[in-house]
Amino acid sequence: MSIAVLDKAFSILEGFARAGRALTLAELAEESRLPKPTVHRILRSLRDLGYVDQADRRGTYQLSARLISLRDYSRDDAVREKALPLMERLHGAFDETINLGLLEGIYVRYAHVLETTQALRWIVKPGARDVFHTTALGRAIVAHLPVEQQTRLVAKAMAAIPAGRRRAERIRLEKELAATRARGCAFDEEETVTGVACIAIPLTALGDPLAAVSVSIPVNRFPESRREAIIKTVCHCRENPTGDWPARLASF
Repeated sequence: MSIAVLDKAFSILEGFARAGRALTLAELAEESRLPKPTVHRILRSLRDLGYVDQADRRGTYQLSARLISLRDYSRDDAVREKALPLMERLHGAFDETINLGLLEGIYVRYAHVLETTQALRWIVKPGARDVFHTTALGRAIVAHLPVEQQTRLVAKAMAAIPAGRRRAERIRLEKELAATRARGCAFDEEETVTGVACIAIPLTALGDPLAAVSVSIPVNRFPESRREAIIKTVCHCRENPTGDWPARLASF
């Protein structure tokens, strides 16, 4: 027995495959023989998950690199291959735990971790996941998404919060996302885990805006001088993930 929404989603994906090009909402409705409102809702979900891109302002849509990559190798392998050189450089510079996270709906899933060699550490295992707004990784990704997509994700995440707290939590989250976008990185000090600070950036410059990398640090190894060096280095890497950073950034 099939599930109706999956049938409809695959009808849309098959429409893309037959056309072999970007399609408008009207063209997809005609290809899939589905009502436009239904196609639009499914496209929004597929875009939030990273499987469809909006190709231009006229409203055409196309399959994303994320979906195309499933044909050859796993999503994790594809993103890890892009992110690993940056993760290794950050690990070598600071010897702290470096995490790779992927946004999947309203959740961030940890896809890869480079552990610190130091005895005091906080390690999250690959495969674990958290709601995006509770982590620096998730905030870093969502803060840099298009406004419409960000608004939908915030609304979905807030739906799980008790009604009495929902408005205040939404305002707090929206302020934090705006601050994250302005500073270039997400910052979390003991909000998620007691005794641990995290700094995260999205991998937009590597062509993967639904992925992020973070540095996790015990707060007792996070004095002001070291804090400044790590934050500056991580923020620099947001725009220059493959280039050299100035020596002064990585000194502490």
